[in-house]
Amino acid sequence: MPQLPTPVYAGLLLRSVPAPVRRDAHVALGMLAPWGHVTPQLVQDTGGGVADHDLHVDGRLVQLPYRLSHPWPSSARTARQNRRAQTVLAAWMTRSDRAGTRQRAVRELFASDEPWTAPFVVALCGEYVYEIGADVLGFVCGDLVRRDDLRAAYARFLRDNPSFLAVLRRRAVSFRDLDHRWPHRDEPGRIYPQLAALDALGMLAYGGPVPVPEIEGPAPRHALMSTNGAGPG
Repeated sequence: MPQLPTPVYAGLLLRSVPAPVRRDAHVALGMLAPWGHVTPQLVQDTGGGVADHDLHVDGRLVQLPYRLSHPWPSSARTARQNRRAQTVLAAWMTRSDRAGTRQRAVRELFASDEPWTAPFVVALCGEYVYEIGADVLGFVCGDLVRRDDLRAAYARFLRDNPSFLAVLRRRAVSFRDLDHRWPHRDEPGRIYPQLAALDALGMLAYGGPVPVPEIEGPAPRHALMSTNGAGPG
């Protein structure tokens, strides 16, 4: 019997996009419903929270889930939905617990001109899997530069969420040493792709590296725990 997303689960996903997008997010949520063989579940952080960070996108509060465990729906199913609903689905899939799914999802987001997609892309700079970081770096230094409106949207997001960016940088610094698959880990002079992407984003928003506000306490433990089950699967 199909297991539909619970109201709590649906609420977590809906809150990850701004209010004007939620009608299409409901459509995207419907794409998840038929997969009864999988129980949808967001991974909570060690503090019991269900959102990775409170963020602001053009003045609207959103909360990105840390991880979700769900396969991508079939192309036949997604093709029947409108473009924005497909984009919402891709945004959610950037939070997948499978690296291959995250990479596929962010590559789809690169083609979107929706300003609210920025946090989903930027958040990947604070995670492991250097190939994904390299993809984000290539996008920021290439395609994004040529898209004035989207570039401005990213700049606004970066300036409006300095604490989030500080957390991402601290995570990226940690993962540089933990990402055993990165071939340049033992070369001190090589910059980790995620850190290079954050530097490029800082240039975009500030004309220099991303400012790093003072944040007390150790790096979020659940970020380090996310290496469990790492791999491009």
